[in-house]
Order: sequence, then structure tokens, then C-alpha cells
Amino acid sequence: MGDWGEDTTGQRKVAAAMAKRAKNPADRPTAVMLCGDNFYFRLTGVEDPLWKTLFEQMYDPAALDMPFFASLGNHDYDGDNLRIEMEYAREHPQSRFKLPGAWYRRDFPRDAPLLTLIVLDSNRDDQTELQWSRQIAWLKEQLASPRAPWTICCAHHPMFSNGYVFFNGILQRDWGKLFEQGHVDFYLTGHEHNLQHLEIPGWNESFLIAGGGGAHQHPLFRADRGFSREDFGFVEFQIEPDRARVRFIDAEGKILHEFERSKAGKVRVVETTPNSPPQKNALQAYLELRNRTSSTQPAQH
Repeated sequence: MGDWGEDTTGQRKVAAAMAKRAKNPADRPTAVMLCGDNFYFRLTGVEDPLWKTLFEQMYDPAALDMPFFASLGNHDYDGDNLRIEMEYAREHPQSRFKLPGAWYRRDFPRDAPLLTLIVLDSNRDDQTELQWSRQIAWLKEQLASPRAPWTICCAHHPMFSNGYVFFNGILQRDWGKLFEQGHVDFYLTGHEHNLQHLEIPGWNESFLIAGGGGAHQHPLFRADRGFSREDFGFVEFQIEPDRARVRFIDAEGKILHEFERSKAGKVRVVETTPNSPPQKNALQAYLELRNRTSSTQPAQH
């Protein structure tokens, strides 16, 4: 899930739905992937009480006792949040919040990996040319190295969307060809505050947006391709050697959309629900929502 740390009713409902599902041994996750915008407030430090209220206590430590691997969103560059988030993860190794770097790799499970997770920093405007080039070089190395049968690349910004961020040409240019050559299976993101599954002609990856973690919702521009819902919720992966099942689950615990992907890249929708209708004047509605939100949320707390 992504776009979560806004201290909303939506965030609390998503957290409760995740905990309820995780209590079933069959659905207990190995790890949680965070798709960025971890905090919408400017943190004061590693002892800021928001760490407890928006993360440690928000996500049931008994039911969700597994690592949460974070990526960086644009709001994680606000103020001193980037340094504080990395320092918190470093100084609190017992915390479930894991952020070892702006980009990193993990394999699950450790003994016989089925999945390689590659976490990337898609905030191009917040990086120097050298930082961006180094990340691309690192990504090339990871995709050329031995990996598990399945690969998920996770970052904050989508390449394609049915919403406000219609497409991201920089990521398509700088990462897209590498993803294709490296046979990446899923590109998982947030940034759009909704839930989407898109299969784009000419692209091998399944594009997933899990931005329903609890922050104010974003309108949708179109409903004529894939799955897109203006709902709070999260995405669940069930990885097996020869297939992967992906479920979009809302804040009430209902499965909104489920599909199966074979290792050869064939996608079959198992069940789904109708797309949310695109809003008229969606851009104006989005800007008005952002203005209302920014006027009620202080930069400091």
C-alpha cells in the first residue's frame, strides 16, 4: 500500500482491514511493501510521536508482525523527512519500518526465494543527475544478476494511470526498457490515491497502483481500460513458482479485483467490480481537493 500517513479515518480503516486479514494463518503476509508518501506531516525527529500514532500503533503489532519495506514518495522529501525516516529505521532496528536506503533489494523467502523485490526512488526532481544515473546503473546490475522466479519493482510514481498522473515519460524512458529487458513481472506504485490494475499493450509488466492507504482520494480521468477504483484499500500478492495471484482489497475487507498472472506473462481476471466513473472536470476537482487539504494540514504539527 502507499499514500498512508495522513492520520485519517481511511488510514485507520485500511489498517484494521489489513490486520483482520492477516489474523487468518492462510493470509498472513511475509512482508508489507510501502509505496511511498509515508508521512504527510513534516517530522520533527526520530522521537516524533507520529511514529507511534501513524505507524507503530496504527498497524496492529500482533497481527502485522512482519517487516514493512518502505519506498520514498514526494512527501517523504518534505522538510527533513527523508533523513529522519532513514535515521529512524537505522536507530530502531526492532521497528517493523525498514528503509535501508533510497533504493535496495530483498529476496523472499531467504532460503529458497520465490520473489525478488527491487525498491526504487522515482522522485527524479529531488535527485541530482549523478544520483539518478547511479540508481539506473544499480538497477541494471540487479536485473542482470541472478534473481528469484518473480520480480516486483516498487516505487512511488506510476508509469501509466487512469487518473491525474496520466503517464510518466521520464520513468518510461529511463526504467521502462530495463524492465522489459529484465522481464520484470510487476511494477507496483502509489502516488495516485486510488486502486488500479493496468495491462498496457506493448508492455510486459502488470502495472499496479496501491495508493489507497488512507490519504485523501484522487479522482479518475478514465474508465475505459483495466481496473480503477476510487477506494481505500491495499493489494495482496500470493506468489507460487508458476503463477501469482493479486487481489485488490478495500477498507472493509472486500475483494474488489483479483487476477492471476502466469510466469509466461499471461493474465487472467478471476473476479472484478465495475470501475469508478471518471469525474467531469477531474483536474479541477483534484486541484480543489489539494487546496482544501493543504489549507487544513499544517506544515508542522
